[in-house]
Order: sequence, then structure tokens, then C-alpha cells
Amino acid sequence: MTNSVTAVYLITSAFGAHILYRYMNIFFDCTETDKKIEIASYLMYYFTICLLFLAFNNPMLNVIANLIMFFFITYNYEATMRKRLIATISIYMIHMTIESTIVLTMRYFDITIVSRDSNLALITGLITIKIITYNVMLFLSNFKLVKNDIKVSYIQWLSIFVMPVGTLILSLILILKVNSENLIGILISIIIMFVINVFVFYLYDVLMKSYDEKMEKVLLLQQNMAYSKQLEVIAQSQENLKTFRHDVKNHVLLLKSLIEENDKQGASEYLESFIECIDNSIEFSKSGNSEIDSILNYKLNKAVSFGIKTNIKVNVPDKLNIRPFDLSVVLGNLLDNAIEAARYCEEKLIKISAELDRNVLYINVSNSFDGNLKYEGRKLITTKEDKENHGIGLGSVQQSLEKYNGAMEIHHRDKMFYVDVLIYNQSYEVKAF
Repeated sequence: MTNSVTAVYLITSAFGAHILYRYMNIFFDCTETDKKIEIASYLMYYFTICLLFLAFNNPMLNVIANLIMFFFITYNYEATMRKRLIATISIYMIHMTIESTIVLTMRYFDITIVSRDSNLALITGLITIKIITYNVMLFLSNFKLVKNDIKVSYIQWLSIFVMPVGTLILSLILILKVNSENLIGILISIIIMFVINVFVFYLYDVLMKSYDEKMEKVLLLQQNMAYSKQLEVIAQSQENLKTFRHDVKNHVLLLKSLIEENDKQGASEYLESFIECIDNSIEFSKSGNSEIDSILNYKLNKAVSFGIKTNIKVNVPDKLNIRPFDLSVVLGNLLDNAIEAARYCEEKLIKISAELDRNVLYINVSNSFDGNLKYEGRKLITTKEDKENHGIGLGSVQQSLEKYNGAMEIHHRDKMFYVDVLIYNQSYEVKAF
């Protein structure tokens, strides 16, 4: 074994320790880890496998040492014994599968580099194995992001893989040009490329963390707005109840006075006017579902105060499996948007329909608008200047719908804006984080 092979092994092993760290991040939550102990454990792993390679270079010993060290490193993270064992075996099997595939491929195709120089073939194999293992890790990391509902665009996927693949190609080109005179320079170049990979994806991790924090801020704002809407409805309902109780008390006192005076005619006329007043009170929705009725009645009373004509059709049962909070988010935001758009039109109009059909709740909200809409790609954005605090209503609706595998479709025609929503009438369990 030549010095060049030894040098490449030491370099790629350092890169391999970083890859192992990234794999552990896929299996475990690393946020509560003691970073000093964690770094020390990876350094211990690196020095251990390097010493065993230099002293014995025994494949079976390397397998056993790697399995033990993988398992040892899992103790940096909070997990059950079962999860530690699964992580250890899974990570090692990924490594072994890639290594075996590359070696067999090189032998099967009888690559020229193998037949010409065995040391060069070994160097090529070491670098190729590590970079492909790195790519597999990146793929699994991004698959985890997708499963956690963090959207990864095609450009992000492409940019993530271009760097390591480019490093692999450049490393192979440099290896083909290696000789006794330029060996050190080529090794330094390969080291630099590995270090660049590490720092590029460190920056990628920092950017993803910043993105997550921004999303958490947006979600918190959306939740606060949703709770605010619920409190509005509750406060208005309490105020209405308080007013009604006060009025009933006055009505009862007046009726009592008429009865005590034996004025039956006056009492009868007063009761008739009282009944007529109740019948003429504005109550837009009388479906029997208290959550939907309270939201619609409160919001549409607000719409009427702006001179907006309303057309409503509601056919839902008294009880739904959809959480009142999510109903408030969906209906509240859609009606707020509709009222905001319709109030500034010449022809002010809002139409609402809600119907449960085959255990699917269909909600349709349409409203007149001034014809001005703004898009970024396919995404509709607010036309207001304060974009930090506006324009997230539809995003809140979409998030509530996703809990129930629901969907929303938006379209517009002839200065009428339409939102069609479907929500499966199924229970939603809050997930623990």
C-alpha cells in the first residue's frame, strides 16, 4: 500500500466522519446534544478507524470497529435501544451497499484505470464511495424535509446534488493526472474540494434553519389571527346575549306592569310587537350548527353594515368532526377576504354556500371585487403595503385544510372572485412535537 493510498484514506475518512454525523441527524433529534461531547465522539471515531487501518488493515476488524463506533456515537442522542440498533445497522448497511456496488461495478466493466494501476483504482474507489454515500445522505435528508411538510423545490434538489457530483468528477480527473511529482498538490486540491462541500452544506443547513424559524413565525401569526377571530365571535355572542337578557328583563317588567293594571289588550299588543321584532331580527344562518352559525351571523352582520348584499345557503348537521378552531380559520378568513374586497365595489355582493355531502363539507364563497389582483407565479398575494401582517389568510386556510386532506380552488371571472373548498368530515388529532 503506497503513501498516496494512505493519504487518500485519511482524507476520505475525515469526510466520512462528517457524512456519519449527517446520517445521525436523519435518525435522531440533535437539538439537545452536548456539542463538545458530540465533536469529541466523532474525532474518536475518526482516529480509531484510521489507527486500525494503519496498524492492521483487516477488513473484518474494520467492519466490527465501525459497527461498535456507530453504536457508541448514537449515545450522543436521546433514543430507545431499539432505535439505536436500527440506526446503527441501517447506516452501516447503506455504507456497505454503496461500497459493494461500486467495487462490483468497477470489476464488471473492467474499467481501464483498474487494469492499469491497482493503487489508482483503490484511490478512485475510496473517493467515489464517499461522494456517492454523501449524495445518498443528501437525498435522505431532503426526503425527511418533504415528509415534515417542508417544501423543497426542484432547483434546491438540483443545487444540492451538483456540488458533490462536481467534486466527484473533478477528483477523478485529478486522479487520472497523478504522478510522483504532483501527488501532494492533487491531494491538497481534493482536500480543498471536500472542505468546500462541508462548508457549502453547512451554509445550506443554516439557511434551512432560518427558513424554518421564518415559517414558525408565520404560523404563529396565523394561529394568533385565528384565535383573534374566534375571540371576536365569542365576544360578539356574549355581547348579544347580554343585550338580549337586558332587553328581556325590561320587556318582562313592562308586561308585569300591564298585567297588574289588568290591561290585557295592552299586554297582548305588546307581546305581538315583541314577537314581530324577534321574527324580523337578522339571523343569516339557522342550520343548527352553532360553530358555523355564529361565524356566519357575526361576519355577515359586519358585511351588511358596509352595505354588502348577501346570499347564503347552509345545509349542515348540528355536529361535525371538524374542529371548531379549523372551521373558524377557514370560514373566518374567507369571509374577511370577501368582505374586504366587496366593500369597495360599486356592486357589493357576497354569496356563501355550505353543504355536507357524502361526509365531505363543501364551502363556496364568492364576492365582487374591483378587478385588481396580484400574483407571484401561481400564488395570489396581497395588494396591501403591509405584507408582513396581511396576505396570510389563504395560507392559514390551506394549513387547516391539509389537516383533513382537504383542498381549495381559487378562480375569478367578470369581477367576481370564487373560492371553492372541500373538507373531509374526519377527526384530526393534534400531533405532539
